[in-house]
Amino acid sequence: MIKEAMVPDTSFLSRSVDMSEFVEYNKINLAEAGVDPKVLVDNKSFPIASSQREDTPLELLLHTFDTENTIVRNIEEKESAYAKMESVVRSHRNALRRQLAAFAANSWAPQTNADFTPVRAASGAINASGQKALSFEDILQLRNWFTGRDVPVDSIVLVLNAIHEADLMGEDMKLYKDMMSSGKIFGVSYYTSSVLPYYTAADGTKKAYGAAVVPNTDTQASIMYCDTEVMRAMGTTEVFAKYKDPEQRGDVIGFQQRFTALPIRNKFISTLYSPKG
Repeated sequence: MIKEAMVPDTSFLSRSVDMSEFVEYNKINLAEAGVDPKVLVDNKSFPIASSQREDTPLELLLHTFDTENTIVRNIEEKESAYAKMESVVRSHRNALRRQLAAFAANSWAPQTNADFTPVRAASGAINASGQKALSFEDILQLRNWFTGRDVPVDSIVLVLNAIHEADLMGEDMKLYKDMMSSGKIFGVSYYTSSVLPYYTAADGTKKAYGAAVVPNTDTQASIMYCDTEVMRAMGTTEVFAKYKDPEQRGDVIGFQQRFTALPIRNKFISTLYSPKG
């Protein structure tokens, strides 16, 4: 028997606009529209002036995600009671999936509170983790922020971290069970994941992607967003391998994935974080 590492839930990633079809040579070609035309009011001068709009071409390169190489020595493969290389390949695939989802969640989450990107603090009592608990009311008020701006409720996605999910469970078990059975809360689709971004608990500022987490000052957030306002794009997947390597007396394998995920207009994306008690 081989017990592999647990894999986080990354299914929320599918709730975004897939732009993979626009990827060419691991980049997406876009264009920024030029200046809008002038509008004349009660014009009496002719001919009306003409001009050509100059659009600015933009090139969006996909990021490169590389796994560190793994060596599977010949003697290990022969003496193992399981297919070690299959397990190693699965491990690389899971590691990439985890990292891509973490990158997407961090990219979609707003940096700080703004008009179209609210970052809100939980308002509940202090929980067992020493931070303010997330309440159903917090979710309802943020959901109403979206619907008040004509965002369709069926396009809103909530991704909870484990502590916030436990907060809701402890607050109202009946409402939580209803949420579990329907997969929705106040009409909003919800997911749970361990790969969500971290914020500074004191002021709600997002931590940089990959930055070290400071337990006493940082807190993992939950995110809520409109699924037509965020995108993902998958590029090439490469496998790099050396089989029967004479120095290692085995096979060496690693993977490379091209990928990016971004807010489309930097609107209708939000965060719920818990200040420390």
